[in-house]
Amino acid sequence: MKVGYLGVPGSNSEVALQNECHGMPDIEAMGYTTFPELISDLVEKKLEMALIPVENSTTGFIARTADLFRNKPIVAVADRYEPIDYTLFGVPGTDLSTITEVYSHPEALSQCEAFLAQFPEMKEMPFADTAKSAAYVKKQNCPQMAAIANPRAGKLYGLEPLAMGIQTEKSNTTRFYIMKHADAAILKGDQLSLYLEVRHEPGALSKLLQIFGILNCNLLSLNARPIPGQPFAYGFFLELDMTDMSVAFDVLWQTVLQAVTYIQILGRFERTNHIEYN
Repeated sequence: MKVGYLGVPGSNSEVALQNECHGMPDIEAMGYTTFPELISDLVEKKLEMALIPVENSTTGFIARTADLFRNKPIVAVADRYEPIDYTLFGVPGTDLSTITEVYSHPEALSQCEAFLAQFPEMKEMPFADTAKSAAYVKKQNCPQMAAIANPRAGKLYGLEPLAMGIQTEKSNTTRFYIMKHADAAILKGDQLSLYLEVRHEPGALSKLLQIFGILNCNLLSLNARPIPGQPFAYGFFLELDMTDMSVAFDVLWQTVLQAVTYIQILGRFERTNHIEYN
């Protein structure tokens, strides 16, 4: 089975893939440089599955990935919560006091902002990927350079830890969708992920949300995003917990259809138990 992820070995997505697929036979992990390329191959059925980050406990909704799901025949059949533990790495022999440049993905830099604020002399250097930043620092072999990455990346690329557990929130967690082509997916479960658009008129969104309340659906998240080609018009990504829903799914679906101008199921799966932190 070919499973796609963003980055190279040691990236957060690759770690999540390894944990998700542990024990599964015949897994071929396929790393990608960009999300559009990854999603395009899933759409074209060159991949059987992909792990795509959609939310982080520190920085919230990951719009740059969710925006790519619109109008695509791909769906989430499960989700995975992956704890993200960041370490500041340098080349062997480096001391924390010598670091003037810190390389990592912008998302990782933002998730470590409290730590970085303690060292104003360290310039943040955005990089394409956390693992690639570790490989780059190793290649440059410069004691003034460091990378923020997970422990697996540091080990893979032969770096030494300078400071561990530097994420601002110790419970820092990224949530991934486990996605398949719609033709190969079996959708079932009490958690529903949707993208929809409503009429651009007073009360349109409020009426939609009232439907969920009346049918006893718990709204888990709601995120507005600009509609491409329609300036200052917005669509909505939302998730529902249907555990206590008072009607059958078909009734919910037909009712919601009356309140929207466009709707797309992005996923339906069993709700994941939340991780408990000490």
